[in-house]
Amino acid sequence: MAPMVGFRSSRLAPLALMVMALLWGSTLVVMKSAYAHLSPTDLLANRFVVGALALGVLMPRAWRANPRTIARGLSLGMLFGAGQVLQALGLRSTSASVNGFIGGLYVVVTPLLGAMLFGRRVPRQIWTAVALATVGLGSLALNPADLGAGIGIGELLTFAASVCFAGQIVALGRFATASNVASLALYQTIGAALVCMVCAAPGGIRIASSGQEWFAVIYLGVLCGAMIAFLQSWAQARVEATRASVIMCTEPLWGAAFAIWLAGDPVTLQVILGGASILAAMILVVRPPRRRRGTAALRPDRPVRCSRGAHPAGDPALTSGSE
Repeated sequence: MAPMVGFRSSRLAPLALMVMALLWGSTLVVMKSAYAHLSPTDLLANRFVVGALALGVLMPRAWRANPRTIARGLSLGMLFGAGQVLQALGLRSTSASVNGFIGGLYVVVTPLLGAMLFGRRVPRQIWTAVALATVGLGSLALNPADLGAGIGIGELLTFAASVCFAGQIVALGRFATASNVASLALYQTIGAALVCMVCAAPGGIRIASSGQEWFAVIYLGVLCGAMIAFLQSWAQARVEATRASVIMCTEPLWGAAFAIWLAGDPVTLQVILGGASILAAMILVVRPPRRRRGTAALRPDRPVRCSRGAHPAGDPALTSGSE
């Protein structure tokens, strides 16, 4: 029988994704100062190597995984690492606001990929949340002055990054279980490190040297690398992929909050409307869906196998993604 997911852990999963989005939002301030000393690919390589080392030391049992889990984790990490590199390359020829908006479109691509690859039917409530999240993302990330320049190589690279992010979210939703969370997190981080090291290698990988550089690398690697990989794997074993992507899309909201708090950015109507849209989307996906009396809430993208005579995991709150 497949392992059962407890009621409490299923309710904590959206909170884990929100913590993950908060950490992602904080990376912008740290990365902005780090880019003065390290190139984007060097910083990414340093970041994910440190993240993999941290997970390997803190969770030594995670190394002991079967070949299938190792292969899946490395593949997921390579997708995520490719997305990181593509978005960094796209930033060279796009504005930061356009880059951030297009990179965040994984919230739209995720349900489309789920439908195309696995025949997943997305409820109307979730499409509404996706639309609200996209509006909020545009309001928070886009600068009207940067619009109208057309679609160039930078925009295409950044959109390719969003497809990689969406693919990683959808695949992780299929692969993550309560028993392989730590191993998936470890091998994902190793996979991302490998991709970033290969991309940084042609110019020679520069290792952080000063205290300021090491602070950025350790913060990004341990908190925004290792911890995020674990939180996402743990949460996506309990929350359906499209719902997870909407919650993760609160990242620009947290980024705006950090910019207002640390950099003194003004609170504008655009920020207020964007934040309200994203919060409304999050409420829609976190709210328990309606279902018929007597039906169990199962992960819609992973059927539960039961032994003869046993009832399917009877926890009514296995995930917020049931219909």
